[in-house]
Amino acid sequence: MSMAASLEARVPYLDHRLVEFAFGLPSGVKLRQGEGKYILKQAAQKYLPKEIIYRQKKGFAVPLGPWFRHELKPLVVDLLRSDKFKNRGYFNPAQTEKLIGEHMSVIRTTI
Repeated sequence: MSMAASLEARVPYLDHRLVEFAFGLPSGVKLRQGEGKYILKQAAQKYLPKEIIYRQKKGFAVPLGPWFRHELKPLVVDLLRSDKFKNRGYFNPAQTEKLIGEHMSVIRTTI
């Protein structure tokens, strides 16, 4: 997802040894007084300014709307209009069809 949004991202915390270590830690060092990643933040203080460690999370939006209207449109439409989807009975087919139409007719404007 990151590369699709032109972001270079790394996931250094997915090393299995680090994950196993983290799972073995007591909860009190991972979460303290409602603050998550407590031990990680404590370790990072030696290397990073507090403004970085305690800043709000910043995410990025995955451009699903444009993908669903363009590259993934055949997949989305085929899936949502399939008999298998309709027969599951989870969604009202008429309402689903209305939402497909509304979504596909959205014209993105830029400022």
